[in-house]
Amino acid sequence: MRPYFLIITILFIISVVKESFAQTPLFTDYKTKLFTSRPARLKIKGNALAERYKTAISNSYYDDPYIRKYHGKGGQNFAGHYCFVYWGCGSDCQHGAIVDLQTGIVYDGPTAARQFEYKSWSRLLIVNRPGDKSGCAVCQPEYWTLNEETKRFEKIK
Repeated sequence: MRPYFLIITILFIISVVKESFAQTPLFTDYKTKLFTSRPARLKIKGNALAERYKTAISNSYYDDPYIRKYHGKGGQNFAGHYCFVYWGCGSDCQHGAIVDLQTGIVYDGPTAARQFEYKSWSRLLIVNRPGDKSGCAVCQPEYWTLNEETKRFEKIK
């Protein structure tokens, strides 16, 4: 009886692991066209988020070399025609925002415990990349997509 229980348990674990990998969103599932025109001027006035984090947003939007060193490429770096920007908001906390390169308007984004992963050609945003080995309780990966119509992020997993 015991060998059958072991075999059934192993098969169950394999099916659960296989299912979880099959449902993990991929950047290629959310491809979008790249923006090739000149970016609009950044609009700060009248936007509370943009006014509060003006330096972090403008440095990333205009691809400041110092910021690039720590945050990667600025300018057009997310979902075809957006600049994804993030800054620290405390221990194990980073807040994100996007700037539409076509309009220069800043929109709110999700908050991460650790880090973000994104591509210039995809609407997928990974919050708290998988593989964090720190034992952080709030560092579980989350998958978000940008809704183009509402300019809001929607959690998909």
